[in-house]
Amino acid sequence: MLVRNIGNNGTIHVSLAGKITVSFVTDLGLKKPPPLLPISQRRWAWKMAYWNAALWAIGNGLTSTTLVIFLALELGAKNLGLGIGLVLAMPQMLGLLRLSAPVLIGRIADRKTFCLGTFLYSGLLLFCLPLAAAPSMLRSAGMSLAALVILWTLHHLMQYLGTIALFSWLADVAPLRIRGRFFGFRQRWLVAGEAIGALACGLFSYWWMENHAESLRWIGYAIPAGLGAWFMIAAIVPLWMMPKAEKVVHKRPAIDWKSLARPFTDSRFLRLLLFGCWFSFSTGLTQTMQTTFPAQVLHVALLTMLAVQTAMRLGQLSISPALGRMIDRVGNKAVMLFCLVLTVQGPLFYFFSTPQEPWWFVGAWIMWIAYAGLNIGLPNLMLKLAPGQTNTPYIAAYFTVTGLCYAANTILGGWLFDRYGNSTFEFFLGGSLDYNQWIFLIGWAARCLGIMALLLVIEPENKHLGRRMSAG
Repeated sequence: MLVRNIGNNGTIHVSLAGKITVSFVTDLGLKKPPPLLPISQRRWAWKMAYWNAALWAIGNGLTSTTLVIFLALELGAKNLGLGIGLVLAMPQMLGLLRLSAPVLIGRIADRKTFCLGTFLYSGLLLFCLPLAAAPSMLRSAGMSLAALVILWTLHHLMQYLGTIALFSWLADVAPLRIRGRFFGFRQRWLVAGEAIGALACGLFSYWWMENHAESLRWIGYAIPAGLGAWFMIAAIVPLWMMPKAEKVVHKRPAIDWKSLARPFTDSRFLRLLLFGCWFSFSTGLTQTMQTTFPAQVLHVALLTMLAVQTAMRLGQLSISPALGRMIDRVGNKAVMLFCLVLTVQGPLFYFFSTPQEPWWFVGAWIMWIAYAGLNIGLPNLMLKLAPGQTNTPYIAAYFTVTGLCYAANTILGGWLFDRYGNSTFEFFLGGSLDYNQWIFLIGWAARCLGIMALLLVIEPENKHLGRRMSAG
């Protein structure tokens, strides 16, 4: 055995009998920049990131989109389908302002301070949301619905801006070679917290409905929403305890406008963006129906919906760490493709659900357990395709563009629901399908095309895979 040479990236090339070359990556780090944090501080940062995820997720479970929609239903306002579409879509539309995050971060505050400030404002706005749904608080149900949409939108805008800084921060906290596992464990904390929050919300709302008059039903939704806001504010404490993990900047950074456009000229990143846009577009088409169909057509109670969602989250909790480890071994794309094939089948289960046989829709939530792989793989692949030192424009571009696609089709879905919700259409093979069945069938077909979009994505080779062998 003869050591041939040591590469600039710390790769040792060993010749065995002059015929086979074995290459493996060492930790020599000859030209590798030193880590921003020592290992002890990195481990502490991971712990705090997990606690932040758990507390935030409890708040998110208590104040889920489902709860806000049930609260909106209590208002009895006109054009309810469009109103619910706006509840789902407006946060994403105003999310266009996420493109400003790379300019704001570092100029008005560092990443840590920016996270703390935006998440605090987000929690305070959410705390005000239940007041908008209180009877007689505003002049009309329409004004209450408008106020609810505005508060919900601003709450999410603050979250979106903070998330850009948070993901950039987490990229420096977790090295690439173990980032899949880090996101896998963080995803476990997220789904566990959401399961606890959603189950508590469902049980409380059920108890409230059983023991109070119908005129007070809105309070059974308002109390969990206010409590969820407090949990989201409490989630700031672990972030405050996390180390900054960034280089010291001695002068105010200049605005690099070219860097904001760079994600849209990066061919490999554009492929991921194409997949994200198509998947967001196809998901948004059925989103309004998915939220109203169980309550208004299948007559499913909020407790039942939240219980099904909790079961899905428990399934995700059990598989997330394993999926994270698998992503580190075989790559993001392979795991995402497998999970995507499962998740796209969800609308078919809604298609077969009827008031006489409502439980078909549960199958969709079983399939959506596989979203765990996408929830881990997508941010990991996004950070992998983004330059390490200037990743905030890439993060902002991805979340902004895909969010706008989701918003556009969600509003379209809400308008279609108001326009054709009670219509029945002839089927080309004979017979007829109502609007609900048509939209779920079209949504399934559209999501299946997302598989083709993901196949076009090019994932960079993982340079931290330990050993590589090649014929000499």
